[in-house]
Amino acid sequence: MNKRYRKNIEKQKDIQEKIEELKLKQEMLKEEQEEMENTHVLKEYRSTDISIDEFLEMMRNYKKEEKQEKRKLQEMTHTQNHNNMEENHENQIEK
Repeated sequence: MNKRYRKNIEKQKDIQEKIEELKLKQEMLKEEQEEMENTHVLKEYRSTDISIDEFLEMMRNYKKEEKQEKRKLQEMTHTQNHNNMEENHENQIEK
């Protein structure tokens, strides 16, 4: 194998390792964020005078809203991707 070929493979391996490292860091940050959010929620709960049932209902509503927001974001992303694909297709046809 020639030198350039080996160097290319090595660079690809290095990049893949960096990607995996960054993904791991991202997961750790997500977990940390979730812990902070949970801590914040607990502090808020303790500072208010509501029953456990009311708190659980509040959390259920929060989760529902969160899911709805994620769905909306996914739909928007899907629509944007679809529009971009159509635009690219039209541009290719024009060329």
